[in-house]
Amino acid sequence: MMHIENTAWQIEWIYTIEFPGRPVPLVILQDGKPGYVINQWVYWLLEEGVTPSTLEQHIRSVMQLYEFCYRKYGNESLNETQSLNLISDFLEAKRKGSQLLGWKPNRRSSTLKKYLHSINLFDKWNTTFNKALHLNPNEECFMTRYQVNLKFRQRKKFDLLIHLHPAKIHKQKVYKYNVKIDHQRFCVDSHIIPKAFPVEMFVPLIEATRNPRDQMLWLLMAGGSLRQSETLHLFYEDVLGINKDGVPRIRLADPETGIISWYKDGRQVTGNRLQYMEDCFRNEIFKKTRPDLFQIMPRTMGKRGRDHAGFKGMTFSDSGESCIIDGRYTTWNELFWIEPAFGYRFQKAYQEYVSDNFFNKPGGWPWHPWLFITQVKTLYGTPLTLQAIRSAWKTALTRIGLGNSGLSPHALRHMYGAYCASVLQLPLEMTRTLMHHASVSSTQVYYHLRSADVRNAITEAILNRLQTEEFKYLIMPSAPRLNVPESWNQL
Repeated sequence: MMHIENTAWQIEWIYTIEFPGRPVPLVILQDGKPGYVINQWVYWLLEEGVTPSTLEQHIRSVMQLYEFCYRKYGNESLNETQSLNLISDFLEAKRKGSQLLGWKPNRRSSTLKKYLHSINLFDKWNTTFNKALHLNPNEECFMTRYQVNLKFRQRKKFDLLIHLHPAKIHKQKVYKYNVKIDHQRFCVDSHIIPKAFPVEMFVPLIEATRNPRDQMLWLLMAGGSLRQSETLHLFYEDVLGINKDGVPRIRLADPETGIISWYKDGRQVTGNRLQYMEDCFRNEIFKKTRPDLFQIMPRTMGKRGRDHAGFKGMTFSDSGESCIIDGRYTTWNELFWIEPAFGYRFQKAYQEYVSDNFFNKPGGWPWHPWLFITQVKTLYGTPLTLQAIRSAWKTALTRIGLGNSGLSPHALRHMYGAYCASVLQLPLEMTRTLMHHASVSSTQVYYHLRSADVRNAITEAILNRLQTEEFKYLIMPSAPRLNVPESWNQL
């Protein structure tokens, strides 16, 4: 099925006084004029503080519904039946694919739910502020006592403010159109278990990766639980040296509001990272020649593109509490290495990387604060991109014979979570904190198979019988600690 470009709308990026320092999306309709209602909604979302990636998701969902309506019905007014079926027809076209719009089939309920969530959000805003008719009508209905208690138990897993709002509400809103999924107990075979990178293959992965920069990336993801995009937000200054045990200290912070200190007019000042970039990385010399290096901003800001990197939202400790984990000292706002050997190996790669890329360079370098840079000659020194990480990952997997495994770099983070749960056997809440999860439900997936030795034995027996492909990526409670070469432990 060929891809067809949008014909009913497009986005132009503009700068406004109301939102300084970030491009604002302006939606243009097929007549070449801005869409009044949709741009009102965009402005409201910006005022609510929606992140750039979430904003684009909302706009794309609503405007694809608009595109669907325009391509199917043209400029004609919809009759009552067409209006009533618009959302269900749109979701069906997304699910089964549409030759008319060039959409491939997408049966993932999570993706369809995102489309519907954005549409419902727009619908609620439009009916509230513009008194429009509902695209997706809803009604309040009373829940049974069982439903109330079930919803409350689920809420306790993710709602951090439940102590402020403990009431068990007996009403819920039910939308006319929802994404239908089969009951869980009839979907056992389709259940997706997160693929953790095989522990026994991690040392070969590092040794087969020739570039010290890429070695550092794999070590941060597997040894410190960072996501791909989170590695791209690390500053050169976030490597804080080594602790008394010789393990590197890596500071973790929000890419926009995280605190950092720098020198201005001969004195030390402290502020957030956006202010730091405005003071230290204007790079006036590149204003006309290299606009990508002029007026550097956090990579979460602005439109999505080559230098954009998302930030899912780490949960930080405001006071930076400290504790002893597995016999080692750490603070919550610093990366915790699941094995000291990961840190030692990182330090070796780091010293080689900075020696080659950060010393004896032209005046004014570095031109941006980020640790990881592109090393291709034509783009040398620019911020490393997600695409470059994926390309390096593909090469590294091929070298160790896992090129067709389907493992993504995120499998390294899954390895961290499974290792904390099954090998270090840390409490659930501690692993949640180390992985900076906002909800404990995100961490629970690593604990489903470790409640008792009996369950472990039963599980292993079942797996040996089934021999299913995805289970080889699980780290069982009986798994040994990582076996690293002696050279990793030598500073």
